Amino acid sequence: MKIIFTTHAEFRLQRRGILKEEVIYIINFPDIVLKKHGKYFFQKKLHGGTIEVVTEKDENFLYVITLYWI
Repeated sequence: MKIIFTTHAEFRLQRRGILKEEVIYIINFPDIVLKKHGKYFFQKKLHGGTIEVVTEKDENFLYVITLYWI
């Protein structure tokens, strides 16, 4: 499935110092995956903290909506 980053997610990457490659790694190898309200929340411990990546998907794409440290 192809991963698409929204404009908001691109902005959050820059603001939070997280790399796209790290987000792709989190999606492919999460510690935890939660599903709420049609969204998927991927969590992974990295760099001494936990990053959560919020996504939505359709038949062809996984859209990264936002990401943050928790």
